[in-house]
Amino acid sequence: MIQFGIFVAILIAIALCFVLIPLWLKPKIVQNDDTQTNIQLAQQKLQALETDLENGVITETQYEPLKNELMLNLHRDLQHIPVSLNTTNSESKGRWLAIPLGVFMPLLALALYSVKGDLRAFDEVAVKGEIATKPSAADINGMVDKLAQRMKDDPTDSQGWIMLSRSYKVLKRYPEAVEAMRKARTILGDEPETLLQLADVIAMSNGGTLQGEPTTLITRALELDANNDMGLWLNGLANAEAGKFNEAIASWEKFQTHYKPEDADYQEVAGLINQAKEALGQNLTPLAKVKSETKITDNKGIRVSVMLDKKFESEASPEDVVFIYAQPAQGGKMPLAVVKKQVKDLPLEITLDDSMAMMPAMTISSVANVQLSARISRSGNAIAQAGEPIGKKQVSTAIDNGVISLVIDDNVSN
Repeated sequence: MIQFGIFVAILIAIALCFVLIPLWLKPKIVQNDDTQTNIQLAQQKLQALETDLENGVITETQYEPLKNELMLNLHRDLQHIPVSLNTTNSESKGRWLAIPLGVFMPLLALALYSVKGDLRAFDEVAVKGEIATKPSAADINGMVDKLAQRMKDDPTDSQGWIMLSRSYKVLKRYPEAVEAMRKARTILGDEPETLLQLADVIAMSNGGTLQGEPTTLITRALELDANNDMGLWLNGLANAEAGKFNEAIASWEKFQTHYKPEDADYQEVAGLINQAKEALGQNLTPLAKVKSETKITDNKGIRVSVMLDKKFESEASPEDVVFIYAQPAQGGKMPLAVVKKQVKDLPLEITLDDSMAMMPAMTISSVANVQLSARISRSGNAIAQAGEPIGKKQVSTAIDNGVISLVIDDNVSN
């Protein structure tokens, strides 16, 4: 950059001043003994160089060549300069030394910088690139579009289709992710990992629900590889969504056999198993302390105030269970977050957030519109029964802030 070049030039000029001015303006010496005078001059120059080195005016790299040159000149003077050499000639030689020093010192500095320095400092584009290395959303979309174009040119690259599908998934372009993964399946056939990734993106495209085709794909994948981790995980989620909690628990418990109790994956599934057991009214399993440190993140949440309408006060028992949950307003009905309370706790105020998600990819912050529900269940069953008191409200995670009022004032329809 221009500023960097100016700064370097100023530093070189300052260094030259400290070296050349003493040479050019050295005091006139009355010469009684040429040999002694040359020695005294050399000592003075050497002392000046050492002072400049201590003060940081010159570097160790600059100091050694100047010192060696000084010693060489002194040796030549002592060997060849006759005693009759006058003071004027000695002064003239000292001044002429300033000229080569003034030329070669900057060249030497630039040569050293070209070897040890970073030449990108002179490249404004490179410097700006170092400051802004994080690609923008437009850059990411551009790279994905280039990959899509490459796949059109070479549609037989199965790994390219998988990479493209994953890229679309990150960008939340789920229909395109599904299309890309279907093409990968066409090439690879019914390969477990491909089937499971296809099930995952179809579920995301359908609002998070694993029912229908995703369940069929998961079942087929487990037929091919009964111990596949992702297959067991998704199979448990699909069964839980369908209300088949015993099947979900069986799938997740098999998943756990692949890990140690202190592993994070084991504990995450243990939490899901407890949610399923809670829905069945079974005793919960105590969770072990996870050894690995977990990253603390800010969970986006919705603050909800739940109240019971007066018309249900006489019907509901204080011990009846109250399920308070959030679901995607469009698409699947898998809960994004769930809290279990009792009627005697009403009215109450709670927060539903991402930490309560049953599926890592399906959180409150991952959808734009959420349906909040609060339902009273005398049996404690997580599956809604016709006639149960319920309250519903649809909200936007981006627009609705503050406390959302939710009143249980209706009945579950048939």
